[in-house]
Amino acid sequence: MDLKKFFTREAIVDTLQRLPELKTPVMDLLYTDRRNHPFPVVGYRDLNLPAGNIPVVRRGSQSYPLTPTDGKISMIEVQPVNPSVYLSAADLNNLKLLDPQGQQAYIDNQIDNLRRPCRATAEALSAQSLTGKIAYPLRADGGAYLTYEVDFGTPASVTISKKWDDANTKVADIVKSLGQIIDTLKKTAPAMDVQFLCGFDVYAALVDKIGALPNSAIAQVGADYISLGGVAKIQLLSANYIDLTTNEAVSAIPAKTILAVDRSSGFKLLYAALDQMDAGLVALPFYAQPVTTQDPSGVKIIGESKPLPVPNVKGIVKAVVLT
Repeated sequence: MDLKKFFTREAIVDTLQRLPELKTPVMDLLYTDRRNHPFPVVGYRDLNLPAGNIPVVRRGSQSYPLTPTDGKISMIEVQPVNPSVYLSAADLNNLKLLDPQGQQAYIDNQIDNLRRPCRATAEALSAQSLTGKIAYPLRADGGAYLTYEVDFGTPASVTISKKWDDANTKVADIVKSLGQIIDTLKKTAPAMDVQFLCGFDVYAALVDKIGALPNSAIAQVGADYISLGGVAKIQLLSANYIDLTTNEAVSAIPAKTILAVDRSSGFKLLYAALDQMDAGLVALPFYAQPVTTQDPSGVKIIGESKPLPVPNVKGIVKAVVLT
């Protein structure tokens, strides 16, 4: 049975539109700007160009060059996510018994099985990128595991003197410390769309602090956020990913830490050009193709995606707020 009609670019787009939307907390919150990148590599010099205001120039004079903040001219070779599923000849014979709608539903399920690990891996890379560095397992030829590394720089950090879980710390002290974080962020980023993000430990400490207040109007607890004094909103981001070297869950937000992220500073998720002839060697968020095998006889369906989350580390400030 020829499966190629199910795996044209148009057919895959139609399938993805039929499938349910996948939820990925870090990507959905911080990497909503998603772009296809026409090359298989990304130059460091194209990242983190100034996002803030620049000087005006005198009429008739030379333009103002957007000079990269570092002098790196090296390239990032974006590595692919390549899951596959195998359909035996017996599976294909059974597939022939279905009507066209049933065949399409079966292929849709196979594509769904492939796109989910691609999206989960993009989410894991996005979570890692908030540290300023991606260090993710890379399977080399022969099955050995190496490390895929991309270094974007080091986010700024702020020292908070009055820890939030200290009995003597007041809500006003917490608001002041958030102001301290914002002041640091404003030195390097526009700070026009700042998200304060925390894990369950910081969230629980704030809930405990708020529960002791006599006036509930000072602070409010929402489904996944806490509002302080009507001027600061701290959002719970409980996202995590699995460290494939230890099989342990890693939180996107480190323990005892709050992360301030300025979404207006230019966070974006790039999808690099795929190494797929059938896809036309172009950039797509996801593609899949059937490849016939002879021993054993069947078809291997290979998915591919090449995501690269690109944070602006100048738009990130972290602070340890618990003892």
